[in-house]
Amino acid sequence: MAKLVVLSGVPGSGKSYFSHILRDVKKGHVYIISSDALRDLVTGNRQDFSQEELMWKFFYDLAKVYSKDPQGIVVLDATNRNSYYRIESTRALKEMFDEIVLVCFNIKADVVYRQNLDREWPIPTAAVTEFLENFELPKEAEYAYFDRIFVIEG
Repeated sequence: MAKLVVLSGVPGSGKSYFSHILRDVKKGHVYIISSDALRDLVTGNRQDFSQEELMWKFFYDLAKVYSKDPQGIVVLDATNRNSYYRIESTRALKEMFDEIVLVCFNIKADVVYRQNLDREWPIPTAAVTEFLENFELPKEAEYAYFDRIFVIEG
C-alpha cells in the first residue's frame, strides 16, 4: 500500500516547496494534493474560500484514488494547523495506507512573513499572523496516531 504524508504549517512555511522537492527526489509515484491548487481549480482563485466543502471533498477523494498505487507517496499539502484536525481529517484514510507520516513546519515568524511575500500568491499579512497565533505543534495524541512525525525547525 501507499504512504500518506500530511504536511502542517502556516502559509509561507515551505510545505509546497517541500512537496515538490520530495517529488523531484523520488522521481515518480509522488502525488501532491494541494488545497491551494484545488481551490484554484474549483473557484478560479486560490484565495476564494466560497466552495470549501466541494474543494475538501475533491482533496480527500483524490487521496483515496492515489492510495491505490502500492508504490505511491500521497502528499496532503494544506495548512492542517491544529492537532484535532490533523487526526480527524485523515481518520477515514488511515486503513488505505501502510504508513501515515506527519511533517510539521515550525518556522520563525520573520521567515514565514518573508517567504509568504515571495510566493506567487501571497496571502494577507493579517491572515499569516492569525495562522501563526493558532498553529499547534504535534500533541501527545498525534504521537500515538501517526506512524512517524517530523518537525522541521527554521
